[in-house]
Amino acid sequence: MNVQELPVGDAPKALGTPHFPAPFQAVVWRNWNRIHPARIAEVLETTEEKIVAAAGMMGLKRDDRALAAFKDRGFLTTIRYNWQLLDYDQMLKLLDWTPDRLEFTLVDDDFMFIKLGSVKPQCGKVVYRELSDDEKARTARIAETMKSVDASLSGKTEIPFEFLNHFGRLKKDAAPADDHLRMVFSYSAVYGDALLPEMSDPYPDELLADYAAVGVNAIWMPVILHQLIPWLGKDMPLSARCDERLAKLKIIAARAKKHGIRLILYLNEPRAIPARIKIEHEEWRSALHGPTQTLSFCPWAEGMLDALSGAIETLCREVPELGGFFTITMSENVTHCLARECDQSFEGEMETHCPVCAKHSQPENVVAVMNSIRSGMKRAGADDMRLIAYTWAWLPEWDQKILEGLPPDVIIMSVSEANMETDVEGFKSRTCDYSISKVGPGDQAKRMWRNALAAGHDVAAKIQVNTSWEMGGVPAIPVPTLVEEHLQKLRAGGIKNFMLNWTVGGYPGGNLELLVRSCREIAERDYGDAAPQILQIWREFGEAFRKLPFNFYYTLYYSPINVGPANLLYPVKTGYHSGMVCGIPYDDIDLWCTDANYPHDVYERRFRILSEEWCAALEKLRALGKTLPPSSQAAFTDLWNRAEATYCSLRSTYCQIAFINLRDAGKLAETKPVITEEIELAQRLLAVVKADSRIGFEAANHYFYGENELREKIVACRDLLETLPL
Repeated sequence: MNVQELPVGDAPKALGTPHFPAPFQAVVWRNWNRIHPARIAEVLETTEEKIVAAAGMMGLKRDDRALAAFKDRGFLTTIRYNWQLLDYDQMLKLLDWTPDRLEFTLVDDDFMFIKLGSVKPQCGKVVYRELSDDEKARTARIAETMKSVDASLSGKTEIPFEFLNHFGRLKKDAAPADDHLRMVFSYSAVYGDALLPEMSDPYPDELLADYAAVGVNAIWMPVILHQLIPWLGKDMPLSARCDERLAKLKIIAARAKKHGIRLILYLNEPRAIPARIKIEHEEWRSALHGPTQTLSFCPWAEGMLDALSGAIETLCREVPELGGFFTITMSENVTHCLARECDQSFEGEMETHCPVCAKHSQPENVVAVMNSIRSGMKRAGADDMRLIAYTWAWLPEWDQKILEGLPPDVIIMSVSEANMETDVEGFKSRTCDYSISKVGPGDQAKRMWRNALAAGHDVAAKIQVNTSWEMGGVPAIPVPTLVEEHLQKLRAGGIKNFMLNWTVGGYPGGNLELLVRSCREIAERDYGDAAPQILQIWREFGEAFRKLPFNFYYTLYYSPINVGPANLLYPVKTGYHSGMVCGIPYDDIDLWCTDANYPHDVYERRFRILSEEWCAALEKLRALGKTLPPSSQAAFTDLWNRAEATYCSLRSTYCQIAFINLRDAGKLAETKPVITEEIELAQRLLAVVKADSRIGFEAANHYFYGENELREKIVACRDLLETLPL
């Protein structure tokens, strides 16, 4: 493909970075210590020496130690923070990628284009130029700001991704012996095409050993079937390098099995592919999905499901160490022709519809696909492999019809906390999923499990144990009492199989230890005589966190809670819609509040109360830390980093809401205290990021924020204080 075919959406004009004297400085800043200066120079059409000098003028210090890691594991961070700076041509040069790879990352990897708001801003070409005297003076002030920030930082520091060297340290002394499912996604895997030989190892031995130590017995990873088995045609370009991927898959599955862990593959099949790519049986494809221009597969087309089943059979025979598959059959990636027709959130996405599937229902399509996968497993003799039907986005009225059509050995997995009612000062909404703050199980999941058990199926609960999109940049939200409460309720209800996280929350420690130990046991082990105080602080964190204003998925996906102080303040309304999860929240407060229609003042007040209560518990933790013996300091530092990072993001979300409310009320002059607090929060979070390389990272989105973004926030806020009529 060529660069003109990459998705752009409405392509609005980029916002610009007025806190930098010249546009090229923003490119240098956001890529410093992530992209080699020579590559930045090539993009900006100058020399490496001038780029190094430009960075120095802004007070940036050079450290190349994380360059390779950012290239392999941090490219989504690079894309996100250059989205408003560089057009695709310069973006490709910066990444040293082909348009095909960028398309895969934006469309197929994990909805990156959607996460970035489904629009590519028009940035124009950015090149290096000499600064004017006034620009040099402004740049010198930035350097002075950085000097002041650096002077406030002290103590041990880690470079980004250093946490990768810390796996393999947990002791295996209490792991359960039963075979009930306890499944996680890798804390450090690249989410997309991770099976190519040149991609980072998603499950190294040390990580697997840590998972086994806390009772995990299954791991999962996403695959695209035609990238493993060329079932759509041997000459299809998207199936190139199948053999290499299959070889790596065999290695990972065999390695995991040695640790008593089975590898389960996540399937969205039959996966739709771009309309421009032809396959051997074009008659299998029908409905056109507009945003990604992909054609879905009709399960009623002659021979299509047989081919799908055959590919599953081949895969099971090739990799007998596999633990099985779990599937999403509705509303994740586009698959069958009715896969995106389940609710209003996808209204208007289909440009054309399938006339054959119009004669069928969503449940019929789901059953047809699931039975095709199951038949392939059966023919391969894969009796020890699990097939898990994940009910995500199934409508309640479908339950009985789907259950009646599936064989009893298919495990039925539901989100435990789905569709629970929430109430914020009388404004009611519901959960969707990804909640630790709202403790399940909810009635919807309990009904599904009850019906499934009655139909002869085993069941599983999908939950979030360590963290969720409520605080994605923290490896484990320090609210273990909430997690323990959830696990106890599930176990009391007879639920024994667990999927413990989506891509977010796979850290091999933290709350995950609750699989094998109680809160009290963990507190007594790590803090000795101070265990009662720690338990009380955990309870107070938990009670504060319950107050998170949960409104279906809007606060989680669109508000700043995942990026915290890294989100800039905008003195003039941007008009940009917030991106999803790892995207850019901008100032789109209406979307942050949507669905429950929380009034802006209620939303602001809720985050203020939540952050104040968290702060009170945090101060108790700070005081306690000064009294703990050396034997407890490592556990305390880990807990402090997670609690402090959580506070900074929660409080910054409040500050951003307050800033927007004042701005939109014409009270910009009253925002000075808010801007000043945002500087303080960015500096506090920067100190944690420098000390703990886990903070800000999540496997499928890479770093939500890092040193570059937090330093930029400080610069931008100080620029606001100097330029606004405050």
